[in-house]
Amino acid sequence: MTATYLQNFINSRDITERKRLDEVRLALEREQELRTLKTRFFSMVSHEFRTPLSTVLAAAQLLDSSPGAWANPEKRDRNLRRIQDSVKNMVQLLDDILTINRAETGKLEFNPQWLDLEKFCSHFVEEMQLSAGARHTLNFACHAQNNGQNTGACVDEKLLRSILANLLSNAIKYSSGGGQIQCSVTFEKESVQLMICDRGLGIPTEDQKQLFEPFSRGKNVRHLPGTGLGLVVVKKCVDLHGGTIEIASEVGRGTTVTILLPKI
Repeated sequence: MTATYLQNFINSRDITERKRLDEVRLALEREQELRTLKTRFFSMVSHEFRTPLSTVLAAAQLLDSSPGAWANPEKRDRNLRRIQDSVKNMVQLLDDILTINRAETGKLEFNPQWLDLEKFCSHFVEEMQLSAGARHTLNFACHAQNNGQNTGACVDEKLLRSILANLLSNAIKYSSGGGQIQCSVTFEKESVQLMICDRGLGIPTEDQKQLFEPFSRGKNVRHLPGTGLGLVVVKKCVDLHGGTIEIASEVGRGTTVTILLPKI
């Protein structure tokens, strides 16, 4: 066995060993990341469910123990609304968790069908206005070619609903002082642009790099309820459509989310 052959053999062993150690290190880092995500997930879920469940319980107990609460229309409607809003929040959280899980496991279905986007988005904005309350005004605009005769696109209605629900909910939540929220649909030659603008808190520049990371939230909104899952869900739904999403935000001035989806 020559010295050159022996040296090459040793070098080869060293390279193989280094590769193996790198693989082990990466696996350990990934495992640590998963443990951290799991811990944050359970902490988030327990907190985000406890709050609306406590609200439901308190409102139900008040209605049960106070006959006057039923007799007073204002008190009755207020407590029933609290129950409904809390249940909607829990359903939205469950939907987000299921969507992310299905996307991560490759089981999130994409079933595009031709849909009148002007009608769909207009009705959806009206629904969201009902839950937003009087402090927020949700405006909808449609910019279409051919005098508005072609306002359709081939999209997955369920995923589109998830996109709009998360973006409009964020716009309402992070505009806690109220104000105008703009939602528009613009039809271009081969794509459709969805845009949602608010004049809320905005996102700090240093937090914008992690916008699509699970549980990531801006440091200026951690006093508000939220999971950090909404934009993750939106991104996965947009990706399935083969679209793009861009977010422009400035603290104190608001946030604009722009989504481009192919028409077909």
